[in-house]
Amino acid sequence: MGWQSGAASDPGLRRSNNEDRVYADDTAGIFLVVDGMGGRAAGELAAQTAVEIIPRQLESSERDITARVRQAITAANNEIHRIGQGRDEWRGMACVLTLAVAHEDQITVGHVGDTRLYLVWNGTLRKLTSDHSPVGEMEDQGELSEAAAMEHPERNQVFRDVGSRPHNADDGEFIQVKSFPFRPSAAFLLCSEC
Repeated sequence: MGWQSGAASDPGLRRSNNEDRVYADDTAGIFLVVDGMGGRAAGELAAQTAVEIIPRQLESSERDITARVRQAITAANNEIHRIGQGRDEWRGMACVLTLAVAHEDQITVGHVGDTRLYLVWNGTLRKLTSDHSPVGEMEDQGELSEAAAMEHPERNQVFRDVGSRPHNADDGEFIQVKSFPFRPSAAFLLCSEC
């Protein structure tokens, strides 16, 4: 299956700097959106580090796709954490991300935080990831609609991130990994919130 991707990024109206990063490799089937955490030091550096490490790690491993996704995100996490220890103003830097790896007729997703993956198919848009946040949990439990969750004053609080502390690839409360069938007539959207 051939892949075609496009990317756009904008800092939005609230910030002058853009902490978002995107990576798309149609040939390898690797797609990644990363959002540096604006409330933390050096969010841009954390996001850029993730974009540099994750694709390289994915391509250098022969393990099964789930293990490769976990290992790649963990490698980025631990490098971001290591860099953050080098300077006081970088301490605690982190990002959130969603990684999609296309293989055969499947998409395998590695997800940490509140960036999102949507499936576009048959005239509908369906969110496939869950936000790792208190507001995201309220949305998943039906207490808030997706629109209300996106307007909630605490929507940017997350309880999972990449970089603020070291992790192992098998930490249960770190990376959410899912696989989905993918139809040639469908599209997917990776995005961060501004």
